[in-house]
Amino acid sequence: MNFRTMAVALVTVLAIGFTNSTYANGPEGQGELKFVGHSANNLPVFQLSLNNSTAAEYTVTVRDAEKRILLSEKLKGENISRRYKLDVEELSLAAGTTFEVTNKLTKETTVYEVSSSRKVVENVVVSKL
Repeated sequence: MNFRTMAVALVTVLAIGFTNSTYANGPEGQGELKFVGHSANNLPVFQLSLNNSTAAEYTVTVRDAEKRILLSEKLKGENISRRYKLDVEELSLAAGTTFEVTNKLTKETTVYEVSSSRKVVENVVVSKL
């Protein structure tokens, strides 16, 4: 699979319906990463919602299971919500993909990891750098 193709597909933000979600605590209350379905070409789509009540700046880094950076972007605002499409044909191939969210002001990082055993996402680490 071509890394550039994967990175381009990952950046694509889609509009797709919602499914069941798993919640995780983030630096400013409740944040979540959830599997929302498949795109038209059957690629898995995840939605990251930070649910921050005050405007803040975050850095989001998406890494594959081998810890290679697929995407890194800065987000700013309140109640931030973004969708990410992973360029893998089966959801099981996305297992181990992590979404690292770092609050620029507090330097707190929350890591969400895609699970291989279920179609949910789990919060695995909250650390302060």
